[in-house]
Amino acid sequence: MGEGEYWVTDPELFRALTGAQELVDWFGFVPSFHDAELEQLEIKGGDLTISLNAFRMTDKVDENGYFVLDKHALVSICMHGVLDLTLMGGATSTISSIEFRRVVSPTKLPFEGSSANVGDYQVKIETCAGMEGNVFARDVSFSFIATK
Repeated sequence: MGEGEYWVTDPELFRALTGAQELVDWFGFVPSFHDAELEQLEIKGGDLTISLNAFRMTDKVDENGYFVLDKHALVSICMHGVLDLTLMGGATSTISSIEFRRVVSPTKLPFEGSSANVGDYQVKIETCAGMEGNVFARDVSFSFIATK
């Protein structure tokens, strides 16, 4: 798929990632991280970790007409063995969605001599406001801490 093409995460692929099934159990579905706030971004030893303040939006409405949010959590997404990353935008970020997929054919990355192999991961971060981009990595894992 080329730049700008739409795709969504395969729920089975998501559930197979380390720590993802616990996240699905917490939220009750495969999260898209819509309206999550970027808390931290760290690059260390070839890995990239982003931490998000995330929540579940219910179909209930409060007395002010706002959707009720529950299942708040600080979610960390670690992309292990980063091959390529392209991130742009502001540091104060509200996420529109984060999608995950496997590379199905060798992908030449923008820097010389590097490529993503079949089975590596592409993580696409889309924004409502702030940071967006793509990360190619050898593996992806999740951890979270319930908050509020």
